[in-house]
Amino acid sequence: MPVDSINLTAGARASLATQQSLASAATQRTQNLSTGKKVSRVTDDAVAFVAARALTDRSGDLAAVKDSVGQGVSTINAAQAGAEGVNSLLDQLKGIASAAIGSDNASERASLATQYNQVRGQIDSLAADSGYNGVNLLSASSSALTVAFSNNTGDNVTVAAQDVSATGLGVAAVAADGSTFSAATLSQLDTARSSVNATQASLGSTISALSIRAEAVQNQANIAAEGAGKLTEANLNEEAALLVATQTRQKLARVGQTVSQQAQSSLLTLF
Repeated sequence: MPVDSINLTAGARASLATQQSLASAATQRTQNLSTGKKVSRVTDDAVAFVAARALTDRSGDLAAVKDSVGQGVSTINAAQAGAEGVNSLLDQLKGIASAAIGSDNASERASLATQYNQVRGQIDSLAADSGYNGVNLLSASSSALTVAFSNNTGDNVTVAAQDVSATGLGVAAVAADGSTFSAATLSQLDTARSSVNATQASLGSTISALSIRAEAVQNQANIAAEGAGKLTEANLNEEAALLVATQTRQKLARVGQTVSQQAQSSLLTLF
């Protein structure tokens, strides 16, 4: 036997093992309290860690879907605002046309014709400026808006673009002298107003559907995140109580070891 080796009694070895175990437990409790998690690594609990990771990934995927839906809603809101503006311009055009039809003054009719054609041009400008994130639902040349709710084929909503330009609405320009103002002009404006109203109703219905889906997706994301938390989060009150209990046991173990050492020392004095 090497001269520097030390033989420990069975009691001493047991006391040492107990203190090492308690020290490890105290370290774990302290970590749980500081991180708020009882499972921080796969080695803590492989099953819980993997299950929690899957739920966290699911929550992240759903959050991304919600963001996508939110962008879709913003695109439709931009179109709604543009359509509302177009309706206001149509009302203005109707007022100008009505005034021109009721006027016998050629100069006045010509002036009103200039105003009419200028406001008509604003319809095109407003429709062209109603896009969001590269998609304009008031332009026939724009691509349709597709909002996906998952990676599953067909689980989406597609909104086709509508032509809300003056030409697309069938609102023709009038002659510069105002000679073409007529009841047909007013009829064109009424038909255009009905078309814009139908577009707004369709967009509004889509926004409602998207809002419902967005809320449902958010709820599912919250449920997944909550489930992950239940698998990994520590009960701080319980962890604190266990830490105090472990520290108390450590103190008692040290006292026991001291008593054992004192007993051995007393025996050695007999020799």
